[in-house]
Amino acid sequence: MIWHCLQHLPDEGPGHASDWLAAHGHTLTYTRLFEPEPVFPALADFDGLLILGGAMSVHDEARFPWLRDEKVFIQQVLRAGKITLAICLGAQLVAQALGAEVRPNAEPEIGFWTVRFSAKALEHPLLRGWPEKAAVLHWHLDAFTVPPGALRVGMSAGCATQGFVWGDGIVGLQFHPEMTVPMVEQLMAFEGHETAEEQEFVQTAEQIRAKLKSVWKGRKLIEQLLANMVALHEEETNYLIN
Repeated sequence: MIWHCLQHLPDEGPGHASDWLAAHGHTLTYTRLFEPEPVFPALADFDGLLILGGAMSVHDEARFPWLRDEKVFIQQVLRAGKITLAICLGAQLVAQALGAEVRPNAEPEIGFWTVRFSAKALEHPLLRGWPEKAAVLHWHLDAFTVPPGALRVGMSAGCATQGFVWGDGIVGLQFHPEMTVPMVEQLMAFEGHETAEEQEFVQTAEQIRAKLKSVWKGRKLIEQLLANMVALHEEETNYLIN
C-alpha cells in the first residue's frame, strides 16, 4: 500500500507511523509544505493519506499561502474516498473541509493528558482494539467541532473533541500518537517550552519529561489504527477485484 504524507514542519514527522508502515512493507511518500514550491501527487499515485501537525492555524492562509492549495488537495482526496489519517493541524484541516468549525480551544492543552474514548466510536472497525482511555501527548491551541455526520472519538478534561471518525475510512485525531521521545524533545525546543509555567492544562517541560514513557501508549494506538486502516483497504480492494 502506498501512503502519502503531508508534513508541515521539519521536526514534526510521521514518527511511529512511518516506523510501522516501513516494518509492514508499505511505501511512504511526502509533500513537505515547508519547502519551496511543494508539489501534491496525483490521486492515482497513492492509496492512503497521512496529514501531520504544525504550529500554524488553519486560518493562517495569509502567512502560509500553501494552505490554500493544501485545502484544495484535501477536498479532492476526501471526494475520492481515500483512506485518511489526520493528526492535530491535519485533523483541523480535515474537520474544516467536512464542515466543522475550527476555533481557539478554551485553554491551551500541552502535555500528557488522558483521553476517554467514546463507547460508540470504539465500536467502529477502524478503532477496533483501542482501550477505553489512554494518557497521550497533546500540543494545541485550537480545536474543532465534530464534523456533520461524524463520530466523536473521545474527549479530555481540557478539550471536548479529541477526534472524529467520518465514514468508513477517515480519522482525525487532535492528540499526537505518532510522536517519539526525540520528537517530543524537539517540539519542546521549537516551542521554547523550557521556561513555560504550569497552567490548568499545560505541563512544564519537567512534568512532560517525567511522563515520556507514555509515548508507548500513543504508539500502540496509532499502530492498531494503521493496521485497521490497511485491513479495510485490503478488504475493499479484494471486493473490487472479485
